[in-house]
This record gives sequence, structure tokens and C-alpha cells, in this order.
Amino acid sequence: MPMTEVGERIKAPCSMCIRWTMHNVLSQARRSDEFFSYDYSTLSCGGCDTVSMMVVRNWLTPSRDDETRTYYPSPVSRKIPAWLAFMRLGVTSAEEEGIGDLMHEVYAAVDAKQYRLAAMGIRATLEQVMILKVGDLQTFNQKLDAFEKAGFISSIQRESMRATLDVGDAAMHRGFVPKERELAVALDVVEGVMAPIFGHYEDAKALSQRVPARK
Repeated sequence: MPMTEVGERIKAPCSMCIRWTMHNVLSQARRSDEFFSYDYSTLSCGGCDTVSMMVVRNWLTPSRDDETRTYYPSPVSRKIPAWLAFMRLGVTSAEEEGIGDLMHEVYAAVDAKQYRLAAMGIRATLEQVMILKVGDLQTFNQKLDAFEKAGFISSIQRESMRATLDVGDAAMHRGFVPKERELAVALDVVEGVMAPIFGHYEDAKALSQRVPARK
């Protein structure tokens, strides 16, 4: 297969734009071993100028013409919330930092299409959040009841959390492989639970201090 050429424009995933965009080929190199040829291309996104690398692997055997394309960094399917980066700094507590790191690993698993690992990680994250806020109660249902009673979630969110926890349980104990769309829903749920607790709460408190009092 012919290499792409320096200056050529090709489509590739951009981890900043979080979609496929046109990229400019900045440089090229080819290497090979006994079985494969490897074409290395550095790319620059035409939208945001983010630089990435594409590796195209081809069989050297004439009878095989299939190729694989790998991108570094790996394509991102979902933007990581800003509040998660703050959690990982450990400014508030070591426990919050640990939960933030765990959630970051979940996003990495989703981007790598390791959906079972992601489902297990989401389950573990939700449990750690509940333990941090209401204590390490004996069962999930007890934790959920206490979490709702403490005002961290609504009754509707409780049912969504229960369903999301069940996905993680099924992946862990029954070999269930969630689909990409199902993982997206689970991430919506966990972000919806975590954002008001670890992100929006402090932002809202700061905003309230700036709003003039009623006369």
C-alpha cells in the first residue's frame, strides 16, 4: 500500500475536537519486520492544530491486503468534564482524588472500547462516592437509600443508579458485555450524580456570593 505523502490531507480522529476531521500530514517514515510494514505519520488537525500520530500496519505477504490503523493518542469518544480534573488534583481530599483517578480510568477504558472494564469501573466509582458521603453500609440498596435520604440524588436518579450498578454487576459476575450506547447512558448517569457533588456545588456557592441580595 502506498504511504500518505507529506502535505497530504486525510481524515483522522481528533482527541480535542472529539470527532473525525481533516488532518495535514506533517512527516512520514516506514519501517518493516519479517511480517509487516509500518507507516508512521505525524498529523495536525485542520480544526485545532492538535498533533497526533497514525500507524498503518500492512502484511508483507502478497495474498493478504488487510491493514490496521492505530492512532496515538487513542481517539476520544467523550469529553472529560472539567470538574474531574480538579478532583484529581487532590485539593479537597485524598478520597476525592482517588475517585477522580478511578473515573479517569473509566474514560480510558471507554476510549479503548474495553466496555466490560468500563462498566465495572463505573460501578466501583458509584460505590466509592456513596461510601465517601454516607459511609460503608452493608448492601448497595442500603447505600442507595441513605444516599437518597441525604439529598444527594432524587428518586428518579436512584432508579437510574440502580440500573447502572446492575450493568457493572452483570459485567463482573455474568460475563455481560455492554454496548457502546449502553456505556454512554451509564456515563450520563454517573456524571449526573457526580457533577453536583464534586463540581457544580462549589461553582453554585461562588455564584450565589456574587448575586446581589434581594431588597
